[in-house]
Amino acid sequence: MVGMKLAIDFGSANLTIFAENKGIVLCEPSLMIFDKYSGKPIAMGEEAKKMRDRLPASMVEVVPIKDGSVSDYDAACLMLREYINKICMGRLLKPAVLMCVPGSVTALEKKTLIDVLTRAGAGRVCFVEEALAASVGAGVGIRDPKGILICDIGGGISDCAVVSMGRIAAEKSVRVGGNDLTKAIRDYVFREHGIEVGPGTAEEIKKTVGSAIFRTEEICIVAGGKNCETGLPVLFEITSTEVYWILKSYVEEISDCIRSVLESAPVELVTDVAETGILLCGGTANLFGMDRCIEWSVGLTTRRAQQPEDSAALGLGKLWKEKHFLELNGYVFSSSDEED
Repeated sequence: MVGMKLAIDFGSANLTIFAENKGIVLCEPSLMIFDKYSGKPIAMGEEAKKMRDRLPASMVEVVPIKDGSVSDYDAACLMLREYINKICMGRLLKPAVLMCVPGSVTALEKKTLIDVLTRAGAGRVCFVEEALAASVGAGVGIRDPKGILICDIGGGISDCAVVSMGRIAAEKSVRVGGNDLTKAIRDYVFREHGIEVGPGTAEEIKKTVGSAIFRTEEICIVAGGKNCETGLPVLFEITSTEVYWILKSYVEEISDCIRSVLESAPVELVTDVAETGILLCGGTANLFGMDRCIEWSVGLTTRRAQQPEDSAALGLGKLWKEKHFLELNGYVFSSSDEED
């Protein structure tokens, strides 16, 4: 017998969990706050995000996952254990887990993730490529013979892949994502304006006036920060044109990754992609003009998934119903003991 069936998308920005017959039951920021001296956890998820820009010297923020791999083993275990226990409350059997990972993940990184999940309370674990999961979540049929190019732009990594019949035909990852865009805005404001802003403020700037294309009608936002010379609070104005130039090189890296995948894909599938186009998933796909920018850059029709930030988790949930298909294609469930 098996316990509850869960699908987990543990990214650099968010942790999303899908439960069988329930849908998405949890979506929280991948963030924890610890006491610097005792090492005890103070907050996690949304609560930690609200605190991150106002931390006293005695507290430190920790991101358990960076660029698709575990950056803090203990924090990742604590976070997953807390949420898995919350979802599986009262159940005796350990849950089985489908988890998506970047195509560039190594065998050692997978082993670490299995250790983290089993220590957090999971039973058996199976990994699925993020691009494949996102494609299924966006409505691409796993038995559809036509190739389609998926670009999943997450918090720390962008996965690009040509998918056909539930398989990855060609793929490449680039370590560029929403977190890099946010950091670039913080660095620019510090360098050009002499003002220090928190991650939350930079995130708000990105969402409000950030753009992957040049806006013909410029907009601006007034934000607050700390003057680096005086240490006093200050308000400043930043325009959409400024932010466009800040983000331009990062968006170009993603476009270059897409072109690289097309170059390595079989000719028949590239012909399919010319017809089916490019599908954008991941939270950063919501950046203003991202679809148009990639379409103009690559020269292929580009569209966003209906729920780009949830595509991978939704896809994993659908794949639970296709477990036999996964097993036929080499996807296996394993535990920490079996990996040793």
